Order: sequence, then C-alpha cells, then structure tokens
Amino acid sequence: MLNFGIGEIIIIAALALVFVGPERLPDMLRFLGRQYGKVMRASYELRRTFYLEADRAEADRRAEALRARRDEARRRADEVRAQEAAGATGAPVSRAVGEVSPASTPAPSEAPAPAADPASTAAAPPADPR
Repeated sequence: MLNFGIGEIIIIAALALVFVGPERLPDMLRFLGRQYGKVMRASYELRRTFYLEADRAEADRRAEALRARRDEARRRADEVRAQEAAGATGAPVSRAVGEVSPASTPAPSEAPAPAADPASTAAAPPADPR
C-alpha cells in the first residue's frame, strides 16, 4: 500500500521506540491499529454507498425505459381496439402495412407458443468481485 521496504520499517520502529518509549509503545500501536480499522471501515462503507447509488440509478433508468415501452404498447393496443370497434360498426378500417387481419389469425388450438423475452434469456451481469 505505501511501498515500505524492510529498511524503512526498521527505521520507523526504531524512531517510534526512541520517541514514544517502550512503556507507551504498545498502547500507541493499539490506538493506531484501531484508527486504521476505522478508516478502512469508513472507506468500505463509502465505496459500498457509491456502488448502491450507481445500481439504484441504473435500476431507475431501466424502470423508466420499461414504463415507456409499456405505455407505447398500451397506446398501440388502444389504437387496435379502436380500429376493430370502427370495423365492427361498418366504418372503413385502414390497416398498417404488415398488420395481420383478424381473418388470417390462427385458431386458438394452433396458436404458436409465445416467443421468449430476450431480456429474460440474457445472462445476468457478473457479481461485483469487491
């Protein structure tokens, strides 16, 4: 972390022994160890908070995209219902290119299986290694 070699560690230990004294050295080392632990816990919590906030922002973005897709699908379904209702009253119905007419839809017994949602088949993102 700080790239101390064995020589630097010996010099620091000798200076600590001279300036602090042998009777207070264990208490000072214990205090420094506790402070180091507190700093490490605080940095872990800060890092964890950043990750959680980034995940929350990503989830909000995905939820907004899903909401937009749902609203678009509802709008299209309402348009189709309105067109079908207009067709039932005898009014001319204009169909979009590629749209299937109600007469050509398969019977319920021969209806194809629904396609799998690509989002559900995609691999889950790898877990955070930290």
